[in-house]
Amino acid sequence: MSRSVVPLLFVVMQCVVSCTSSGYTSGSPLIAAVLKPNSSCDSKEQRQDREPIVCMADGCVRGVLKDGMAGEQYEAFLGIPFAKPPVGELRFADPIPTEAWGEKTYDATTERPMCLQRNDLLPNPPVTGSEDCLYLNVYRPKGCNESSGAHPLPVIVYIHGGGFFSGTASPLVVGPEYLMDSKRVIFVAIQYRLGVLGFLSTGDAIAPGNYGLKDQTLALQWVQRHIRSFGGDQRLVTIVGQSAGATSVHMHMISPRSRGLFQRAIMMSGNSLVPWNIPTKNPLDLAQNTARVVNVEAPEKLTSKMLIAKLRNVPGEKLVGSIYKLKQWSIDPLTLFRPVVESKNAPNAFLIEEPKVSWQNGNYQQVPWMAGYVPNEGAVRALAIFKNKQLFGELKRNFSTIMPILLERPPSKTLMERVRSRFFNDSTDTEPIRADQLQSFIDLYSEAAFTYPIQLGVKQYTTVANTAEAPVSVYKFSFKGIHSYSAIFAAGDLGDYGVVHCDDLNYLFRQPAIFPDFATGSPELKMVHTFVDFIIDFAINGRATPLARYRKCKNDNQVYQSMNCDVQEFTRVGDNIQVQTISGRNEEMFAFWKNFY
Repeated sequence: MSRSVVPLLFVVMQCVVSCTSSGYTSGSPLIAAVLKPNSSCDSKEQRQDREPIVCMADGCVRGVLKDGMAGEQYEAFLGIPFAKPPVGELRFADPIPTEAWGEKTYDATTERPMCLQRNDLLPNPPVTGSEDCLYLNVYRPKGCNESSGAHPLPVIVYIHGGGFFSGTASPLVVGPEYLMDSKRVIFVAIQYRLGVLGFLSTGDAIAPGNYGLKDQTLALQWVQRHIRSFGGDQRLVTIVGQSAGATSVHMHMISPRSRGLFQRAIMMSGNSLVPWNIPTKNPLDLAQNTARVVNVEAPEKLTSKMLIAKLRNVPGEKLVGSIYKLKQWSIDPLTLFRPVVESKNAPNAFLIEEPKVSWQNGNYQQVPWMAGYVPNEGAVRALAIFKNKQLFGELKRNFSTIMPILLERPPSKTLMERVRSRFFNDSTDTEPIRADQLQSFIDLYSEAAFTYPIQLGVKQYTTVANTAEAPVSVYKFSFKGIHSYSAIFAAGDLGDYGVVHCDDLNYLFRQPAIFPDFATGSPELKMVHTFVDFIIDFAINGRATPLARYRKCKNDNQVYQSMNCDVQEFTRVGDNIQVQTISGRNEEMFAFWKNFY
């Protein structure tokens, strides 16, 4: 298997990877226009090689022309502010919209730093980024603008993953080239506060929490106000997220603050029901412990106001760089700072009840949405544990203590017995897990942290929602390509570990800081075209457009896509791409995990 590890390891050390109501129909003139390249993108006026300028309510922005992968250019507007820098008194506070910059043209030709973070998935990770990070990037096909006379293009807004503690919107990792080559969409990539800076809370009005999610909402509001000036249709916005970004997308469907800000939703490898999104039960206790590890004296004796004042005086790098001291084992739980439930009476509350309660009871915005997953999601953590002799030895010796931490479940003898029976059925008390059981461990982590919550979310939706008007679609990405994120998760090991967490991102975004470009005519590049069209088609039509669309399942009258029927699986057969319809429902898995969620 040919893979380049040098650029991959460089980027993870330097820039931290994370890894409907619109009324549109597929037969409308507008849809016909966006299903093919927009002819106005090639207008004579816009063919000149010059920096593009867009004027909107806040002022004018100057972008830059970039080369696509198909020989044509696109327009990039990088580092546009959508909120005031969250520093000083704005640290641990709800975001405030940026002020207009007036007559001066804003320079949007270079990207801004990612949000301050420490990526614990990397060995000896540095603290990187900046607190001044609430910026977004807008990309559009060359010449597609509000004044061109063409129909506005649909908009895709991407929310990056990274466990709520890492990630970036940088074009080096979230490259827009594949989407721009299609000439069918406007693309927006946003950043939001992470980790302690994005999610610390005192559980009251002093520091209500959920700042990272509120940053995202403010960015979506920015899109509603300004994207028309870039040639985008604010009535046809699709929010897309991967991992923690997918969790965020799901949370926006639930949150009352995000109503009407989007019309489609795509969740790649996550949703709000995953165990690493269970809201923090005692946020004040966590805030006090955070203060303790940065040497704030007797934090338990301070009022919330005094505590936050102390934490605002701690340098951001020190604050972010000290959180690892709060971990229970190794780097687990990975997501220490996460969403919290706010008071229903609190102004600007993002989350007013636990996501699982909202989802069960139908308290959410019903829009067409799609869930996606890969076979070996659990490799994101399992590989690092198995490839580290010390960590694996500790897991083997303390299986019943460490495993509940990994699964984010309370310690339970019954759970451990059933886990061993289902995944390690020939293990013993003295050897509960063996070195040759890596795939079983990946399967365990995949089901617990990703696959079961994803499938549960689909199942619950189909029993409550109006799937005729707001259908749910599902895909499984099983295409094995030349590059894989397993090289990151396994610390440079180039072994074949299947299709792992983040691997589907290789076919939606160009990632020049991580992987070399795919060769012309390669199966991987064919997969890029197939997957990009699949995502854009959904953004336009609100349902997946597979080869075998809406096939009825055997003994099942349901024709809308769900885990019971019509999961679209992307696979590879030799050098060819295959999209097949499968049944994704796993009753055995449901029967096992329902007792522990």
